[in-house]
Amino acid sequence: MSTQGVVNDEAFLGGFRAFAGHGLLIFRDVRSENTHAGYSGVGVHVTPDSLYVPVQHPVDGPVVAEVFEEGAADLALGAVTLFEGTVSSQQGEFVLHDADDAVRLRIVTDEPGEAQLRISADAESSPAAVRFQLWY
Repeated sequence: MSTQGVVNDEAFLGGFRAFAGHGLLIFRDVRSENTHAGYSGVGVHVTPDSLYVPVQHPVDGPVVAEVFEEGAADLALGAVTLFEGTVSSQQGEFVLHDADDAVRLRIVTDEPGEAQLRISADAESSPAAVRFQLWY
């Protein structure tokens, strides 16, 4: 599934290739109830426990999303970094899904609290491939 970058199979937590409803992926703590009020649909929108990540609209094709538990810079996908910062989880469990919840990937790290997160992509606007790197 990997489109580029140095891949560490041991750090691979999961991924999918799917048509992302409304051109939006959501990465969040499984217990997050954040609604991202005021989100304009432009750029990554961040709250302490969730992120909205705009991607390629489904009429333009599927999106490839991958999640790794490793922060190595050479694992980044291309030269575009959409986000680099932190995300919090009550129990170390996250979910990555589209806006329609038609595709869903559960990520279990068993490390509660704040984690580092980097999101890289093949393009800055409407990416067709995104890579989430999560580490503690």
